[in-house]
Amino acid sequence: MNDAEGGRTASAKPHFFLSYAHMPTVGSRNPNLRVSQFYEDLCEAVLQLTPLPTADPVGFMDETMHQGENWALKISEALATCRVFVPLYHPRLFRSTPCGQEWYTFARRAANAPGGPAHNTAIVPVLWVGMREGALPSVAAEVQYNHSSMPRAYTEDGLYALMAQRHNQGLYEKVVYKLARRIVDVALETVVPVVEPVDFTTNPSAFPSRSPADELTIAVLSFKDTEVPGHRDPGWYGALRTDWQPYVRGGDTTLAEKAAQLARQCDLNPTVHEFDARAELLMELEQPQGPGVVLLDRWVLQDPHRAALVAEFARRNPAWVTVVEPWNRDDPQCAAEADALAALSDRVLRRRGAAARPTFRAGAGDRTDAEGVPTATDFGLAFQHAAIRAQKAFKERALPRPPAAGEPRPRLTGAFNELPPRGRRPFANDQDRESDRGGEHDA
Repeated sequence: MNDAEGGRTASAKPHFFLSYAHMPTVGSRNPNLRVSQFYEDLCEAVLQLTPLPTADPVGFMDETMHQGENWALKISEALATCRVFVPLYHPRLFRSTPCGQEWYTFARRAANAPGGPAHNTAIVPVLWVGMREGALPSVAAEVQYNHSSMPRAYTEDGLYALMAQRHNQGLYEKVVYKLARRIVDVALETVVPVVEPVDFTTNPSAFPSRSPADELTIAVLSFKDTEVPGHRDPGWYGALRTDWQPYVRGGDTTLAEKAAQLARQCDLNPTVHEFDARAELLMELEQPQGPGVVLLDRWVLQDPHRAALVAEFARRNPAWVTVVEPWNRDDPQCAAEADALAALSDRVLRRRGAAARPTFRAGAGDRTDAEGVPTATDFGLAFQHAAIRAQKAFKERALPRPPAAGEPRPRLTGAFNELPPRGRRPFANDQDRESDRGGEHDA
C-alpha cells in the first residue's frame, strides 16, 4: 500500500488518473461526451473488480470537478496520489502541453518507486484512435504495454471507433473490461509513492515541444466575486478572476474556457492565467515566450493600481499580445457606463501622443455606443481573429535593438488605441493592418 509514503489515507487516492486532450466543440455537439461515457464505464468496471468502498474515488477526470474549484490544484492533488496513469492516445494528446505536464508529473513520482522506476508499468495507455507506427513520442513508445490480447478492431482503429459503431458494442465492453482488469492488476503490483502535490502547470511537458508560436496565453483581467466594487453587480464574476462570465450571468462556462475552446479550433495550445500573475511575461520584449490574448474587463480599470499595470503593458506594447474587450450590451450597468468606461479604456490602453489604432471591439456598423465586443457570438469571431493576429505577430516579431551609447532607449508606438472614425471599418485594408509591423500590430 502507498498510504505510508505520503501520510495520506486511501480515500484520497484515485485508483487511476485519466489524461486526455479536450476536443474542440463541433457546432452544438460536445465531442468529449464519449470520453466521459468511457470514463464512467471504466470506473464501474474497476469498482466491480476491487473491494473499494463506494465513497472512495475510483478514478479522476478533470470534467468531474465542480464549477469554481481550482482546477490546477485538483489535478495536482490527483497526480500526487493516483495509483495508475491512464492516457488516451490521440494525436492531440501529444500536442497538448497540459497533458504533457500531467505525464511528466506522474512519471517523476513513479521514477522514485521502491525497487526502481515504475513509470513503464504504472501507465496503462488507451488507444482512443488508431496510431500510426512511429507516431508516438519516445516517452510513450517506451511504455511496456502489450495490446495483442485486445480485439483487432480496437488495435487498428481505437476505442472511439468501437463506441461510434453500434454493432461493435460488445467489443467495446470487452475492451473496457480488459483495461479495467489491467488497471487493477497494476495498482496491486506497482508501488508508486504518494507525494505532496506540486502545481503540475509549473512542470515541463514530457512530450516534444511545439513551436512557441503555437502556445497561446489567455490572460484574464477581471475581478473575483469577493473584490468587485460595491457599485458593480458581482453576479458576473466567480471565485477566481478567471471565472468571469460577461455574457451569461452565473453560467456554466466561463469566458476563459470558451476562449480556450476557440483557440484549440485554431490549432493553438492555450493556457489560462490571471493577467496580474502573467503581466511581466506578457510584457517581456527581449525574449518573449509566445503569443497571448488579454480578455479585458473595463470595470477593472477603475482600480488605479491595476489600471497602472495595464498602462505599463500598453507602453511596452508587445505586438504579439492582443486585447479583446468583452462588453455585454444587455447588461444594464454596462449599457449605462458604456461611454465613460470606453473612454477610460482608450486612455489607459494607449501611450500619450501615440497614433490611434483599435483593439478588438465590435464589428463595423452603428457606432452610437463605443462598445467592446457586445455579444457572445461576436466574441467568438473577435477572439479567434485576435489569437491568429497574435500568433502571426509573434512569428514576424522584430525585437527592439538596444540603444547606442548615449542615446535614449527607443519607445515603441502604441498598439492599443481608439476606434476609427464612424463609418470606417477597422482594418479596412491590408496596408493598414501591416503597417509599422514591429510595434504596431493591432490589438
